[in-house]
Amino acid sequence: MRILLATSRYPWPPRRGDQIRAVQALDVLAGEHEVTLLAPEPAAGQPAPPAGAPFRVELYRPHRAAVLPGLARAVGHGHPLQNALFYQPDLGRRLRELAPRADLGLLQLVRLAIHREDFGATPILVDLIDSLALNLARRAAVDHPLLRPPLRLEARRLAAAERRLIQQTAGAIVVCDRDRRVLIEDLSTEVASRVSTVHLAVPERLEGAEVPPAEAEGPVLALTGNLGYFVNADAATWWLREVWPLLRAARPDVRVVVAGDRPARAVRRAVARAGPRVRLLAAPPDLHAVLARATLALAPMRCGSGVPVKILEAWALGVPVVATPWAAAGTTGRPGDDVALAGEEPQEWVAAILRLLDDPAACERLRVNGRRRLAADYAREVVRGQWLRAVEKAVQGR
Repeated sequence: MRILLATSRYPWPPRRGDQIRAVQALDVLAGEHEVTLLAPEPAAGQPAPPAGAPFRVELYRPHRAAVLPGLARAVGHGHPLQNALFYQPDLGRRLRELAPRADLGLLQLVRLAIHREDFGATPILVDLIDSLALNLARRAAVDHPLLRPPLRLEARRLAAAERRLIQQTAGAIVVCDRDRRVLIEDLSTEVASRVSTVHLAVPERLEGAEVPPAEAEGPVLALTGNLGYFVNADAATWWLREVWPLLRAARPDVRVVVAGDRPARAVRRAVARAGPRVRLLAAPPDLHAVLARATLALAPMRCGSGVPVKILEAWALGVPVVATPWAAAGTTGRPGDDVALAGEEPQEWVAAILRLLDDPAACERLRVNGRRRLAADYAREVVRGQWLRAVEKAVQGR
């Protein structure tokens, strides 16, 4: 089968969620089908596509000036404003050229819904990855009060766009069951059946897994991720502001490492106010090694959608995880068995962390169970089967 995968971001190196997802789709599908990737031209400093890859790479030329016509098209067709940012005339031209040669189009993210019609008669499987409408709706509950009304409005537009895209395509996939349940709430049984879950694949052991926790100066708690992404920035600043003072008073020997790319100004300020036992590592060369040295990994997200990759990485590195119920719900983890839960009350976080720091057996149970959960649900062969079934179902139901 000939598959055309269209993305809004050049996928190499695969650092962000949509890039990782695209690379995994290519890895899995190219072994079974004839796959062509249609992606924007690489920016300065980005590597060339991998040599000898079992798939074709076609490029389109993005233009920043396309935002204005994209905005007009989005408003005229009832698309969310988000879509205007990703409208690219050259992408539309290349899709109209390449799609007729494909048996199936794979469209990544609702942000490219504005280009759905450029596939013509070629059936489409849309990889939403997550529900962006859910993401913005949750963000509206915690962001600055002045931003909440426009965020809620855009969330409603995105929800309508996601439903419309599912109804108008041969199938849709997301990375977690929580988002799937949200997406199918208002759909008919027949249309809802076309929405499947395809997990992200994560190796059972990541590089850095054999690095022991650094206990010499006390337990180390790790907050990791893309720190420029609102979900992670909000989680880190909330935790440092609300939880850390109480935990520091109860356990003065605890240290915290906040590590990741593009730390927002709010994160830098929160770390600066937190005192000498909190350290910021901006864009560390080996984030996995940083996480592997931690005693506990923290996932205090109050919003967001999709799967929190930081939890999967901690499982792979054998680091016990403490997470909010919302963050844990993006995984298949069993509360209490695979991940320890703490709500949005600071005292719950302090209690959960102190229990684990005082109970090595509980930490070991979380460590072992997390790795088992990762192997059962996120191994490459498991995810490969999910991808192939989703493609087959889309082709059969077109």
